[in-house]
Amino acid sequence: MTATANSRRLKIGLLLAVVGAGVWAWPQIRLSRTLAAARQALEDRDYPQALAALQRAEQLDSTRGETAFLMSRTYRHLGQFEELQQWMARARVLGYQPRRIELEELLLLAQNGRMKEAAPQLPRLLTEFSETDGAEICEAYVSGFFANYNFAEGLRLAEVWQQDYPRDPQPYFSLGLYEAHAGSDKKAVDAFRRALELAPRRDDIRRYLAEALVDEEQYDEAERHVRELLRRNPNDTDMATALGHCLLEKGDVAAARQQLEQVLQKDPQGYAPRMMMAQIELKDQQPAAAIDWLEPLVRERPKEYRLRFLYATALQQSGRGDEAGEHLEFVGRAQAALGRARNLMDQAKEDPNDIPSRLEIGQTLLKYDSPDDGASWLRNVLELDPQNTEAHRSLADYYTAKQDEQRAVYHQRQAEAAAPPASGNPGAGSPGAGASEAGPAPSKAG
Repeated sequence: MTATANSRRLKIGLLLAVVGAGVWAWPQIRLSRTLAAARQALEDRDYPQALAALQRAEQLDSTRGETAFLMSRTYRHLGQFEELQQWMARARVLGYQPRRIELEELLLLAQNGRMKEAAPQLPRLLTEFSETDGAEICEAYVSGFFANYNFAEGLRLAEVWQQDYPRDPQPYFSLGLYEAHAGSDKKAVDAFRRALELAPRRDDIRRYLAEALVDEEQYDEAERHVRELLRRNPNDTDMATALGHCLLEKGDVAAARQQLEQVLQKDPQGYAPRMMMAQIELKDQQPAAAIDWLEPLVRERPKEYRLRFLYATALQQSGRGDEAGEHLEFVGRAQAALGRARNLMDQAKEDPNDIPSRLEIGQTLLKYDSPDDGASWLRNVLELDPQNTEAHRSLADYYTAKQDEQRAVYHQRQAEAAAPPASGNPGAGSPGAGASEAGPAPSKAG
C-alpha cells in the first residue's frame, strides 16, 4: 500500500473520529443551551418560556437533576404547587444539590407567607446563596413580608434588593405593587415606570403601570400603554375596558360607548364593563339607562361604596332622591371607616405585631369595599395569634358568603374552641375542641 493511500486512510479515520465525537457531543450541547435558555427565562420572569425550555431539556435528558430543580422553581412562581412538589421530589431522587432543594423549600414557605418558619433563615440564606440565588431569595421574602403586612421588613429588604441587583426590574415592580396597595398612586407610577424601563417586554409591568396611571388621571400615557397591550393581546377585555375608561375621561363619550359595546359582546357579564357603561350613560345625561346597569351590580356587590355612590347619583338625577338616601348613608359610613383603616395601616406598617390594628383593618375591609383584602389581613392576625376568636369568626362569615363550607366550618370551630368557657360549663371552651375535624391548618385554611 502506498504512502499516499495510508495518508488518505488516516485522514478518513480522523474525520470519522471527529464526526463520531460531534454526534456524541451534540445532544449535550443542545441540553446545555436549552438549560441556559431556561435559566435566562427565569431571570427574565418569563415563566411560560422557562417551562417550555425545561420541557425540551427533559426530552433531551430525563436524568438531569438540574432540570427537575428548575422545573420546581418555575412551578413555584406559577403557583402550581402540586407540580412543584412532584419535580422537587424528582430532583431529590436524581441526587441534585440538597442545600439548594432546602433553599427552594424555604422560598416556598416565604412566598406563601409562612414567615414564622421562613424569616429566621433569611440571614443564613443571603450569606450562603447570595451569589447564585440572591434575587430569588429577596423576591420570595419581600413577597412573604408584604403578604403578612410586615411592611417595614419588606421595604428594608426591597432596598437591599435594589442596591445589590440594580438591573433587576422586580424590586421596583414589587415596590409598585406595595405603593398601589397603600394608595400611593404617584409612587406606584414611578416604581412601575422604572421597572418597565429595565424590562420593556414585561406586559405584567406595563399592565400595572397603565392601571396606576388611570388612578393618577394621566389618561394620555395610560392610553398609550393600554393600546400597546391590546396590540399584543386583542382579546384582553380588562384592557379593552380600560381603553373605554381613558376615552370617557378624555371627553370622547361616543368612542367610549362604542368601545364598551364591543367589550360587552365578548364579556356580557363582566363587572367592570357594565359599571363603565353606567358611567357612560351618566356622562351622556341618561340616568335611567345608568340605573338599568347599576341595579343588578348593586345586588351582586352591595359592599362596594363607589358603586353605591354611583347608584345614588343616578337615582338623584332620575328624580328618585328619596331612594338615594340609604346608599349615601352607607357611603358616608364606609368612607369614615376606611379613613380610620388607612390610619391604622400606617400604625401596622410601623409595628408588625400590632394585632388590634390588623384585626380592625380586616373587619373594616370585610364590611366595606374589599372583602378579599380584609380576609388577608385577618389571616395575618392568625399568623400572629392563631387562637384569635374575632379573626376566626370574621373569616367564618367571609367564607360562608363565598360558599366555601369547608373553610367556614373550620374557622367557626376554631372560634368556638378559642372562646372563653361559658358560665357553668367549664369544658365548653377547651383548646382544640373539634380540631380533628377542622381540616387544614390555619396557614392553609385561609
